[in-house]
Amino acid sequence: MIRNMDVRCGIDIVDISRFIKIVNDGNTAFINKCFTVGEIEYCESSKNSGKKAERYAARFAAKEAVGKALGSGLMSEGVGMHDIEVIKDEKGAPKISLSGGALEHARRLGMSSVSISLTHDGGMAAAYCVMLLEK
Repeated sequence: MIRNMDVRCGIDIVDISRFIKIVNDGNTAFINKCFTVGEIEYCESSKNSGKKAERYAARFAAKEAVGKALGSGLMSEGVGMHDIEVIKDEKGAPKISLSGGALEHARRLGMSSVSISLTHDGGMAAAYCVMLLEK
């Protein structure tokens, strides 16, 4: 049986220097507002502050990219920063876990899968999200 499918995409790019300042200033209020406990543990597991900043920046870009693919953005339509989490699969590749408002929104859209790709180079971090929806 052939299904009717729709593809949604979202992309975001972030200047890592913003996150270097956040890490170096110890801005835990911003970090706690934007990232889950699991994301914080992963980012903070590096001893190198530049690597921490890259990890945070890529995850922030991922949240923005997923929000764009959902069509809601972040912090609107019930989608919060903690509702979109970057986790790792068994091979260490990044993947997305949705909860709360983001999961509800995705279900209303008929989302059947979501994929994420993260990168960082030249002082920038980027994320690209592909979401498959069943019509």
